Amino acid sequence: MKKFFKNYTINDVQNVTEIIKEIEIWNKECEELKEKLEKHFNFEIADYIVSDILECETYNHVCLMINLAVVNNRISLENSITLKIGLKKLFKINNMFDKFDKSNYII
Repeated sequence: MKKFFKNYTINDVQNVTEIIKEIEIWNKECEELKEKLEKHFNFEIADYIVSDILECETYNHVCLMINLAVVNNRISLENSITLKIGLKKLFKINNMFDKFDKSNYII
């Protein structure tokens, strides 16, 4: 490992370590949210939908990603309708352009 990092400064190595920790935290949050949502809705949810929720995208954007999942046969039309309505309730979304906020998550 030391040989790999010999051309980098200590600060570079520390920055890489911090970035790796952030990615690990992000992955853990994503997995936890996905598990909770799939348990709540009783069907599989595509990773990119969960990721967009964590990235605080708008409800409209997430609905478009859900539509994409339907087109790609990742989710059924019936489940997509259930997911859109359910997410709106779970995250207290009032209109299409509200952003997802994990602090509003009510499960």
